[in-house]
Amino acid sequence: MPVTLTIDVEKRLVYSAFLGDVTEEEFVCHSQTIRSHPNFDPTFSEIIDFRSVTDAQISTDRLQAMAGAKSIFSSEAQHVVIAPSGLITGLARMFQVLAEQTRPNLGVVKTPAQAYEYLRDHLGEKN
Repeated sequence: MPVTLTIDVEKRLVYSAFLGDVTEEEFVCHSQTIRSHPNFDPTFSEIIDFRSVTDAQISTDRLQAMAGAKSIFSSEAQHVVIAPSGLITGLARMFQVLAEQTRPNLGVVKTPAQAYEYLRDHLGEKN
């Protein structure tokens, strides 16, 4: 699968980086990979990095289904998608709108620095 997964228990962060051409099945199966990881905690924050994706094969129907499905993360978890431009940004923004009910704490940014800033800003509001 063209994705790397890092779970940093100390930072309470799940970081996934997708690479190259990504299929619909790979998008769908990745949540199971996260859920089965021994360090996964549903209260952790999440960053999904799409900077290295060259093509994404996902239908609008599948995107809608994924957005409507219950998240493996808690409802308070923060989610940030790094989508620098083009098709990936469009898909990320569409998912953000479709997932307003299931992932209310979802931001879309262009850089890793913005992703960490987003998390600092949103996690800081709760402390």
